[in-house]
Amino acid sequence: MTKLRICYLVSGVICILFTTFMITLVLAQTVFKPKHPILQTVSSTVEDVSTYVSPTLDVQLNFTLTLQMLMTNPNLADFEYKTVENLVYYRDILVGNLTLPSTTLPAKGSALLPCPLVLQMDKFVAHLGDILQDILQRKIVIETKANMPGKITVLGIFKAHLNTVSHCKLVLSFPSMEVEMQVCELDTKL
Repeated sequence: MTKLRICYLVSGVICILFTTFMITLVLAQTVFKPKHPILQTVSSTVEDVSTYVSPTLDVQLNFTLTLQMLMTNPNLADFEYKTVENLVYYRDILVGNLTLPSTTLPAKGSALLPCPLVLQMDKFVAHLGDILQDILQRKIVIETKANMPGKITVLGIFKAHLNTVSHCKLVLSFPSMEVEMQVCELDTKL
């Protein structure tokens, strides 16, 4: 009988371990499956506008674009992200950037980050005609790109690397520099 008990005991332990493994695997693929963090531009405002056009058509245009970025973590585990980098482009030329420090976004949590970007449009003398054309049309179109790479650890064992990119197109009215239109797209890679 002792051999039979040992056989039952070993079979029971193997069955319990297999069941625990299967439950953990199912939970890891359903409930604890890493979901993509969401990075949205909630609003954008323009402040501190200074413009000057000289008689020799030297245009100087500087302003601060403040983006309100909402970061949301839909996961049941903390999302540790590296630096968030915001880039601002005017006609495919980088005109401003801002890097936010790395931190951890709590499980099922969100954070609203103000991102003030000082843009110096006057540095791009090569596009003077484009700037003048935009000023005459009373609209300036700029694009923003925010990149948020990071990782999430599920059950303290499984690590998943995620990268979220938010790409927005903003149309600013001139000379008031108010945001007339804002269209954003979100791309996430696991």
